[in-house]
Amino acid sequence: MLGIVMFVSMALVLGQDHTTVPPAGHPVTTQPAPLTSLWRDEPSDETRVRITPILGASEPSDLLLRDGGLFSVGDSNQTIYRFQIDGAAKSITLAGMWTPPGLPAGSDLEAFATLPGGEVLLASETNGTIFVLSPFPQHVCAAWHTGIEGTCLFGRANCGIEALAVLPGGRLFVGKEREPRGAFLFDLPEDPCAATTLVGKVALKLPDEVGPDLSAATWDEATGHLLIVARTSQKVLEFEIAAPAVGEIAPRLNLVGSFSYAASENLIGYRTTIFHQVEGIAVDQTRVLYLVVDNNEKSSGLFGARRAALLRFFPVR
Repeated sequence: MLGIVMFVSMALVLGQDHTTVPPAGHPVTTQPAPLTSLWRDEPSDETRVRITPILGASEPSDLLLRDGGLFSVGDSNQTIYRFQIDGAAKSITLAGMWTPPGLPAGSDLEAFATLPGGEVLLASETNGTIFVLSPFPQHVCAAWHTGIEGTCLFGRANCGIEALAVLPGGRLFVGKEREPRGAFLFDLPEDPCAATTLVGKVALKLPDEVGPDLSAATWDEATGHLLIVARTSQKVLEFEIAAPAVGEIAPRLNLVGSFSYAASENLIGYRTTIFHQVEGIAVDQTRVLYLVVDNNEKSSGLFGARRAALLRFFPVR
C-alpha cells in the first residue's frame, strides 16, 4: 500500500504546476508544450544543428551537464571525459580526463545521473552495478546493486543498464538496453555513499514506440518529462509519468512527443556499420539538445577520420 501511495504522490508532484482553473468553475488541465517540439532535424542549417567531431575520446557513452561542463564516459576504458567546445565549434577537445580508482576490471560504463545531493551515479551494464562518485569525478564512494543482468543471447555481457534518470519522489529510473530491453524504478537509498542493494523495484511497461532497444535517458525538470533515446528508430521520445491504472502498482509512461534525429546521425556516415549509435543525451537550460554518437572505432565519411560525434540541436526561436 505504501508503494501505491508513493507512486500516486509522485504523479501529483509531477503535475502540480500544469493545472489551471478558469472562470465559471470549469477546471481544465493543461500540459506544457512537448520539449521535443523545439528541435528540427535539419543538418544543413547550422542555426539549428551542429555535427562536431570529438577529438581524443574513445567510445563515449552518455552525457552529463555539470558545473558548466559537459562530461562523457568511455564505456570500455573506464575514463571520464570533460569536453571543451572551441569557439568556432569546429571540433570538441578534452578539457580533462579521469579514471576513478576502485572500479572493477571489465566494467562497461554506460549511464550517468546526478543525485539531489550532488553525487553522480555511473552504471555498469555488465553486472547491473551503479557506482556512486563523490567527489565527482575522482572518487567512487559506494556501489549499488540492482540485480539487472547484462547477459546477452550471444557474446559478452553488454546488454544491461544503458540509462539512468533521477525522478522526483526519491525514485530512480533504470533502463536496460536489450535482449530483452526493459525499464524499472527503484527507491533511492538515504545514504548515497553506503554500499547497498536497491529496493522497491517496480517494472515499467515500455510503449511500443521505444522499439527493440533504448540507449539513454534524462529527466527534464522544467517540463516534468522523461526523455528516452530509442536508438534503433533514431528518436528522442518524451514521456510523462502518470499514476498507476486501477489495480496496478507501476506508473504509466504516456508518450507526449518525439523527435527524429535520423538525418543528422546518418550524415556522419560511419563505415561498415549498420547500427545506429547515439549513446547519450543531455538538455541544457537554454533548451539545447546534446546527443553523443559512439563511433565504435569506425571511420566517418563526414569527418574523414575515426571520430565520435556530438550532435547539438538548437531550439526554434
